[in-house]
Amino acid sequence: MKLKSSIFTKLFSTYVFSSIAAFLIFSAVFYILFQNDLKQNFLNTLHAQHEQVELTLELAYKEGQNKDAIISTLGLMNDKDHRSIYLFDETGELLHVFSGMVEPLHIEKEVIEKALAGNPVNEFVNEKGQRIFLMVSPLEGGQDTFEEKVLVIALHGYDPVAKSIKGMFMLAGLITTVVTTCFLFILSNKLSSPLRSMNLVAMEYAKGNFDKKVEVKSNDEIGQLGDTLNHMAKELASLDLMRKEFVANVSHDMRSPLTSINGFIGAMLDGTIPERDQSRYLHLMKDETERLIKLVNDLLDIARIEAGQVSIYPQNYNVSEQIRSLIAKLEPQLLKQELEIELETYEEKDIYVFADKDRIDQVLGNLIQNAINFSPSKGLVTIRLSTIAKDVVISIKDHGPGIPKEELNYIWDRFFKVDKARSQKVGTGIGLSIVKHIVDLHGGAKIEVISEVGKGTVFTVTLPLEHKKVRE
Repeated sequence: MKLKSSIFTKLFSTYVFSSIAAFLIFSAVFYILFQNDLKQNFLNTLHAQHEQVELTLELAYKEGQNKDAIISTLGLMNDKDHRSIYLFDETGELLHVFSGMVEPLHIEKEVIEKALAGNPVNEFVNEKGQRIFLMVSPLEGGQDTFEEKVLVIALHGYDPVAKSIKGMFMLAGLITTVVTTCFLFILSNKLSSPLRSMNLVAMEYAKGNFDKKVEVKSNDEIGQLGDTLNHMAKELASLDLMRKEFVANVSHDMRSPLTSINGFIGAMLDGTIPERDQSRYLHLMKDETERLIKLVNDLLDIARIEAGQVSIYPQNYNVSEQIRSLIAKLEPQLLKQELEIELETYEEKDIYVFADKDRIDQVLGNLIQNAINFSPSKGLVTIRLSTIAKDVVISIKDHGPGIPKEELNYIWDRFFKVDKARSQKVGTGIGLSIVKHIVDLHGGAKIEVISEVGKGTVFTVTLPLEHKKVRE
């Protein structure tokens, strides 16, 4: 069974591995340095011992002491528990041994010969599984008077001290590793706990439950991620609510005309509608069909726009004529709702713009249609057309209920509706979203809105003037 590859496991294993590796490297370097320092201290001690032995021999020979007195003096000054002293003559024969060891060491003759030749030897030898440090050096203080020519000092207390230090290092390392591991376990758990919590919350979001919130306890990157998830949940909840309203609205907008069309066709087939009235009902069905087509086109447009499949093909064209044509197409609806529409312009000639004619037709048609829909009966819709510097400004004003200030920033969002504030009319909430996308696709163009509850709304579209070098 494989261990779950979680962020906690990765953090914990990485921390532990790094800490143990760093501790082992530190311990190895420190132990080597400590061992070298310990060896140097022992060498200094042995050199002092050498000088003491040489001085003792020199005094003993000057005072004419006999061999027994010299041996007794050397034996008293030696610490037999930790050191052994061996004295050799010029032929390499062993003269005296001062040692607490049961069996004296076997000193290689080659080592003695090196010392006789004036080359001191400092080395470790293995004696029955125990490392012993040897310092072999010539006695130079009395070359002519001393019978003893080579001094060998064997330090058999070095290995126990080194092993003791090594044991303390291992114990300290074990304690450090255990304490560090516990600390890293707590630290890794603390660092990964918010991520596990975010994962659980994200799973709830995936199930459509946007009420869950991430508890943010820090201001670092993890805390920022928690804030981002909470913000995302808020946006998703809002989008989900708009989606549900959109489905309900679309269903209503599609069902109503389909129901009407189906009813009219049934009535015609069973003879309920007299033949003389059928033409009027056919026109009604045509209106309902056009309403369905517009709805489907809007849905297709928003899908293509959001998929990045809509391209803009700007050209120079007469926007004044375009607005007059739009007004003419909407005349039947204006008469039906008893509305007046007024086109204001202070330009003597028609105005040309550089834009995608079909898409701007869609933008202006949508905005004028909205103004008509939300205008009271016998109201007035004003379209103002003017030029400012290198721009053409088109304003469409209605005298409807207006849009609350707090909702102005959301009217461009898909599926968002302000019906409750403006009217009780049913809509899909994607018209203004399409308008905003099309205007943004034009680059230099822009759209703005000003509204006051109870006084109406003004949408202003700014487009670039025609390119003179293109127009003939």
